Amino acid sequence: METIKSFQITGMTISGFKCYQESTELTFGNPTVITGGNGRGKTSVADAIAFAVTGLPFFGERGLDRLHNEINPDVRIAMRFVDGAGKAHELVRTRQGGKMRITYDGVEIRQLDLNDLFGERDVFLSIFNPLYFIEELGNDGKNLLERYLPELPMEKVLEQLPGDLAFVLKDESLLSPMTYLKNKRADIRNLEERILYMQGQRNQAEAQGKARLQMAEAAAQKQAALREELTALGEKQFYGLDISAMQERLVELSDRYEETLRDSGGYEELEQLSELQAKIAKRQAERYQSRYAQPLAETGAQVKNLAARYQRESQNFKCLSAGNPCPTCHRPIPADALPSVQAEIKKTVDAIVAEGKAKRAQLVELQELDRKAAGTFEQFKVGDLEKWSREAAELESRRQMLTEAISQQAEAMRQEIQTLSMSIEYGNLSQEEFDRLKECREELRQCAADLKAVESSATVTPEDIDRQISQANEQIAALKKQIANAAQYVSKRAELLFSALKMNRVEISLYDVVKSTGEVKDAFKFTYSGRRYDRLSLSEKIRAGMEVSELMKRLTGRNYPVFVDNMESVDDLANVRPTGQVIMAKCVRGAALSVQPLNPIPAAGQQKAA
Repeated sequence: METIKSFQITGMTISGFKCYQESTELTFGNPTVITGGNGRGKTSVADAIAFAVTGLPFFGERGLDRLHNEINPDVRIAMRFVDGAGKAHELVRTRQGGKMRITYDGVEIRQLDLNDLFGERDVFLSIFNPLYFIEELGNDGKNLLERYLPELPMEKVLEQLPGDLAFVLKDESLLSPMTYLKNKRADIRNLEERILYMQGQRNQAEAQGKARLQMAEAAAQKQAALREELTALGEKQFYGLDISAMQERLVELSDRYEETLRDSGGYEELEQLSELQAKIAKRQAERYQSRYAQPLAETGAQVKNLAARYQRESQNFKCLSAGNPCPTCHRPIPADALPSVQAEIKKTVDAIVAEGKAKRAQLVELQELDRKAAGTFEQFKVGDLEKWSREAAELESRRQMLTEAISQQAEAMRQEIQTLSMSIEYGNLSQEEFDRLKECREELRQCAADLKAVESSATVTPEDIDRQISQANEQIAALKKQIANAAQYVSKRAELLFSALKMNRVEISLYDVVKSTGEVKDAFKFTYSGRRYDRLSLSEKIRAGMEVSELMKRLTGRNYPVFVDNMESVDDLANVRPTGQVIMAKCVRGAALSVQPLNPIPAAGQQKAA
């Protein structure tokens, strides 16, 4: 589908829409005059046209249910029109049971397809309804205008500026002037903040210079005093002492002390004691191992087996009777053979009993031997443990006596070593003097570090900072010059952009430019002959709206019909000079609805014939 840039309505069929219950045919020309009394359906025609194209009524209200006729709720609007080339089309929109259906030249389409054909909703209604842009869009109208304002290349703006200014600006990044100015003002703020910071740094540098001088003097004085005190303590510390001899004596004592400590433990006795304790522990862990275990197990098993055989054969003997199976051959026992079978089994039982008694006697004998062997083992074990325990106690007693004697010697040497070590370290100094000696050394080291830090600290002179402040001020002056140049550019650009909004009596301002700074402030203003819109009469509002409608046609390149309602309050539209199709609705008291096409609209074939 090709975009419809221009069209004129030739006719409509309306049914089920507001006051149009039955199907009603309307014919349009250019211009078309609709007359009738109140409630006859004049404005409903405007709603029907807007509804057919946008799906919303004349003023874009929501709530479509109110558009249905109370008796016939099935809405059907068929709008017939010719495009700019004179080609005829038909757009049909129906709404039944809340379901919307759209066809264009017999093909079903969507609302998005209509938006592609006729442009976005606000564009169509701003052209079709002269009062829509001002009264319905409000500030949103500013955004709509900005989207359709023609692009203005930087070169076009520079051509309108003085030559020297254009030369200066030609290499600047002014594709987005607002961003350019914002960045420049931010650079100035940063430089001003830096100047304030550097002024503080200058004051701080002056104060720090004085403080460093005072610190250096104090540190030098303290260093001299500490060196003097440290020299005095050092001279006193080892005065009259033979440190070399004391150190040799300390080495000798240390060697003797270590040797004494090695001997003080009674190492020989300790080694014997350890061996003896190991023997005791091993003997305690020993358990009796019977040499009769296997014979006992074998004999016990034989006794148990014989007892089981005895039980079995005894049971067989008890169960013997004529006719029963023989336990040996498993054949029935004849009555005459029963005594011989009984005698044979009894003989077997007696043999088992005799063998069992012999084995039980053998088992008892083995058990007695095993008990005596276990007693003998435990007797010898107790004797060994008692003997070895006495020997261990004697060794421990002898080792302790030896250790005590040697320990006394070692303690005497240890005390002498400690006294000698302190003498070598402290010398003639008391504990308090020795602590002060260490403090002096640490303080002297800290003084040297402080002096080095003062000498090596960064020294930024006030003169250096003044030079940096001067450079920052020069940069600010250059930035302000750039802002002033850009402000002239923005002012000229706004002037050229506003020229696209030029109308007869209506003036629209999207924003104001502060010439001193180039700052652009939102200022959406709408006036008619210099007067605010809210103070206009209805006829003036209609005339103003017609001019805005023509402006939207010019900006968007779309020439659509314009519907002027309440035309009875307007004498004429001569000052507007509308282009394209105009539909005018007038209220005539008590009159029936009348749609009069004053000039017919030719189709493509008629245009060629003409």
